[in-house]
Amino acid sequence: MASIRTPGSLWAKLIEQNNEKLKKPDGRGDAFVFFVGSRGTGKSTLLNRFLYPTRSEMPKPSEGLEYTYARKPSAYDHERKDLAHIWEVGGSHEFAESISQGDQLFLTAKQITTAVVVVVVDLSEPGAVLGSVTYWLDQVKKKLAATYEKFEKKGLQLPEQLRQRAKTKLFGSNDDKDVVYHSGIALVIAATKYDKVRDMDPEMLKVLGRTLRFVAHTNGATLVYLSNLHAGAAAANASADKPLLDNFSKLMNHLVFTGLEKKPALKMAPQTDHSAALMVPAGADRLRDIGRPRGAVDDNVAQGMVEWKELCDKMFPPVDPEGASKRRAKFVIDEQYKDEEVDAIKERKMLELEAYRKDQEAAKEAAKKKLAQMKAAQEAAKKPSGGSKEQRKPSTSGKPMQRQPSGTVAESGKD
Repeated sequence: MASIRTPGSLWAKLIEQNNEKLKKPDGRGDAFVFFVGSRGTGKSTLLNRFLYPTRSEMPKPSEGLEYTYARKPSAYDHERKDLAHIWEVGGSHEFAESISQGDQLFLTAKQITTAVVVVVVDLSEPGAVLGSVTYWLDQVKKKLAATYEKFEKKGLQLPEQLRQRAKTKLFGSNDDKDVVYHSGIALVIAATKYDKVRDMDPEMLKVLGRTLRFVAHTNGATLVYLSNLHAGAAAANASADKPLLDNFSKLMNHLVFTGLEKKPALKMAPQTDHSAALMVPAGADRLRDIGRPRGAVDDNVAQGMVEWKELCDKMFPPVDPEGASKRRAKFVIDEQYKDEEVDAIKERKMLELEAYRKDQEAAKEAAKKKLAQMKAAQEAAKKPSGGSKEQRKPSTSGKPMQRQPSGTVAESGKD
């Protein structure tokens, strides 16, 4: 036994390593990341650049729900790797709500302690930006409220602990910490395609930027502008835009693999100059710095949102985010999957299906008419065989009316 404990021996080293491992924390568990937004906003491209910064190929547009994952050596134990489950949620609002309101996938009880939600909006469609970002933030709030309620009904304090964690770590010294919404999870608003609006009228760009700053700040979210996301982009400002993506990647790595236990250390300083690409970490802005359209600044967040929405809608007439995405999106079959014979068969089958549907509609209408005729016949059969009251009037000639055979109608005023 003494030989095992001898300093410097193999057994002594193994025992020491095992004791050190036991002292280390177990880690923070798997992370759960959601990239959400309307079609065509750049979710797939942004996710691809985050996961594979040097790849030049363009990802195929996603439709509905896509899953991938990422691994990174653990900050607590380099022999172990932390895992991040990553979903991309898009498609119609109906589909998005079926995902967000379910109990199996989006912000579940298992996920909330390590959840990250990235709301992606397209700056090149300014009329759809505010509607899209507020829609998705509302979905997040509704689902978090439902998930937190399950804990609170059991008397558990986890929801309040998560809110206090966000408040303390992100808004610790901020004047607005008691009036903004603290979700308890990491929220990021990623505004893509800044290169498309860089030359917009400065006043319009300022209104759009201040509106997004207000939305991000009052919801405890980080706001980042991104542009020229395609790897190898040859645009004149591509080199200047690369730091935006590098900063986003560093932010995401921190939120996903370290979390809100520590405040993110980013590559860029906060940027609130509306003539440049905005980058405003959660807790770095202030209501008094953002201002209000009508001048007076107070703690009434709801009234502030009304004012910014009115001004934004006036300057950028609202566009349905789903409608905007339909204009952008065009489904094209990849060349490698084209097959003339298969396409011809498909066309024929579609024509046959249309003809079948028409036949079914015609048969349905014929059945309705036949049913109506049968009901009319049944009603007629129920009537007394002597005819109506008018037909029973005494004859004007003074003679009694003759009984008519069943099924015929007596004509009054005639012999």
